[in-house]
Amino acid sequence: MIDTNRRPPDYTLLALVLGLSVFGLVMVYSSSFFIAVNEGNSQTHYLIRQLMWMAVGGAGLLVAQRIDYRLWRRLALPLFGTTVALLVLVLLLPESMTRAGGADRWIRIGGFQFQPTEIAKFALIVYLAAWLMGRGDKLRSMTVGLIPFGLIVGLLVGIMYAQRNMSSAVMLTLIAVAVYFAAGANLVHIGVGMVGAVTVGWTLIQSLAHASARIQIFQDPWADPRGGGFQPIHSLYALASGNWFGRGLGQGRQKFLWLPSAHADAIFSVIGEELGLVGTLTVMGAFLLLAYRGYRIAARSQDPFAALLAVGITSWVTFQAFLNMAVVSSLIPFTGQTLPFISVGGTSLAMCLFAMGVLLNISKHVDDQRPEPVVSPVVERPVAAPRKRRAIGLIPAFAAVMRRGNRGPRVSSARRGVSFARTNDREAVTVSTRGWRRLSTSSKGQSKPRAAKRGDSKTSPSGGTWRSR
Repeated sequence: MIDTNRRPPDYTLLALVLGLSVFGLVMVYSSSFFIAVNEGNSQTHYLIRQLMWMAVGGAGLLVAQRIDYRLWRRLALPLFGTTVALLVLVLLLPESMTRAGGADRWIRIGGFQFQPTEIAKFALIVYLAAWLMGRGDKLRSMTVGLIPFGLIVGLLVGIMYAQRNMSSAVMLTLIAVAVYFAAGANLVHIGVGMVGAVTVGWTLIQSLAHASARIQIFQDPWADPRGGGFQPIHSLYALASGNWFGRGLGQGRQKFLWLPSAHADAIFSVIGEELGLVGTLTVMGAFLLLAYRGYRIAARSQDPFAALLAVGITSWVTFQAFLNMAVVSSLIPFTGQTLPFISVGGTSLAMCLFAMGVLLNISKHVDDQRPEPVVSPVVERPVAAPRKRRAIGLIPAFAAVMRRGNRGPRVSSARRGVSFARTNDREAVTVSTRGWRRLSTSSKGQSKPRAAKRGDSKTSPSGGTWRSR
């Protein structure tokens, strides 16, 4: 379904994505040319491969930002089912086609290979956004909200455990919890679920030899400096030797076979060594700005599906980025998660660019989205003249999210939008203003809410209403 909306996308977000991708090409060549030569290839081997995947991802971004995001709601179940089938296929194929780094995560066919796990991240976000948007008040019920949510996430985590790929299981869980929180889940349920997830996760990690070994190396890398501790130790050497401004682009030393996976999982260490603290802080700032723009799009989305989809995509990219940075800084045990847009990793780069295309399409609709059916009744406020877009303050927006507690969706800006609040008489009424959030009380000077007249609104099978436009 081609999007006919002529509004421009979020150009700041687009510039960030393109800037990080081009910067990634520079750092891939700087960190991989000696590795490629040592493997008997041309020094531009990894650069050319990254360029090819960037072209694929760039084409995906252009296509995705031209496709109406509402199409993904219709494709949520088929996409999720196909992804689960691919993940199961990884378990059925021989290890020579799937094994890497102690985990079965690849599908190799001839010279082509890809990771179904990267597709699973996007599929999970789409499916959860489509499933959670219609829950309404039922989401605060454990039997309708928490337990089904746990089963959906548990299915993917169980497959990841069978693949010995616990780092991807952690990423999928973090992404799912972010979407679940934004949908308005009960905070007590989230806390109970996280305690249970940590308990089960720790038990599963202890049962996998390579995963438990990484935990032990994380606790004391100097216990095995020439074995498992070799990578974290030299990662810290690289970061420490960069000082403020680094040794200079291309002048790093740890990438000369001292730092394993210098062009992939540990590329942030090479950035720290060659560009120094200033370079690493600049990269961190870029991802923080990307997170702000993504959550801003979610906060201004009137459609619950669009808002949850934007939250999931933004959380995916930013969580994975800071997880990678924490790994190379030895704040958490080593994982196999790449630095989005920068590390060598074809499937990761292509899927991140594609997901950014979906987010850019949502940014084109933040002012003209038709509200979806909701379960809870809503209240009406007087129709006001359209207001100009305004930036959402970071601190006020965060305060508004936390004040909202368990009362409803958490992805809207302050003082704007639709209420999913309960009313005393439980009479369904409609909304005529923009936004997607809960109202606690009507503001001063506004007229009292009136009940909707027959014909003013349409009623969904679930009992929710929305305004005809």
